[in-house]
Amino acid sequence: MANQMTAAQQAQQGNRRTSGQYDNKHHSEPQGVTLPPLPLVSDQAAEHVTREATAITDHEFERIGEDLVTAVQKSRDFTPQNIRAITSQIGHQRLGYDPVGAAALRNALASMEPEAAHYARNLLNQRHPEAFDGYSTKQPSQAVTVHPETVQHPLGSPDNPVNVTSDAGLSGEVFDTVVSKGRTFHRFRDGVDPMEPQAIRIQADRKLDDDDVSKIAQLTGYSLRTAGQGEGASDPIQDSDYSFIVHNDTTKGGQYKRLDKFQSNLHTFMHQGTPKRKTNNSGPGTKDTSLVDGYGRQAPKIEIYYDDAIVDDED
Repeated sequence: MANQMTAAQQAQQGNRRTSGQYDNKHHSEPQGVTLPPLPLVSDQAAEHVTREATAITDHEFERIGEDLVTAVQKSRDFTPQNIRAITSQIGHQRLGYDPVGAAALRNALASMEPEAAHYARNLLNQRHPEAFDGYSTKQPSQAVTVHPETVQHPLGSPDNPVNVTSDAGLSGEVFDTVVSKGRTFHRFRDGVDPMEPQAIRIQADRKLDDDDVSKIAQLTGYSLRTAGQGEGASDPIQDSDYSFIVHNDTTKGGQYKRLDKFQSNLHTFMHQGTPKRKTNNSGPGTKDTSLVDGYGRQAPKIEIYYDDAIVDDED
């Protein structure tokens, strides 16, 4: 009985070589099988926390949102600090600027005095116009919480300027505040006091062809010169079918002090043309003719915008 082996001992002996060593039996294991990591949250939830943490615009999210959600999901880190760092990195790569920093600056502009905000917007628009040109929130995502303060400023108001290259800006609709060519322009109206403009934007109530732009720009320059000593207007730069921009340093000759006269002259000259010449000094037969003819009763209605103004709107 002492020499009788148990079943386990017999199995062990059966696995033994003549050399006294034991064979190794290999178990078959599935090779190359990996399970993809499961996302911690849904893509909709990831979008929500991303936009809450960064305050980027709809336009920015349309361009980089898919990459953002993928990167945030992959990082498995949903802290605001990590989300902002990822957004900043992807924004630099895809947009050419930091959308997180731009959002912070837009928020700061909203709390600044209107005059200071105007100068700040002009400076920022010269650096990165896409980040500060007032892209509006159209249809907010259902995953995003809409705060009352984000909807109280209508498109084209001083706190929500319209970009002239947007569909709304190109349509010819009149807005109070327009961003164009890296500058913020304010439409002259009650509550707007031009300061020392360096550029003037003219917008008509109908489309302007090349002859219209040339004529109205000449009338604008003539009106500036007759309002006081100083410059006329530069060559016009058309920024939409309905509008153009001229540059003029109104600080020269104290011209900025007489912009009310400039406006009055321009509206008069649009209808009547420039004053009739009293002599032939400009050439034979020029007496009793105008340097620039007016439109008469067919004159388009125009709006005048300045790139430097104090805005005191209560809306």
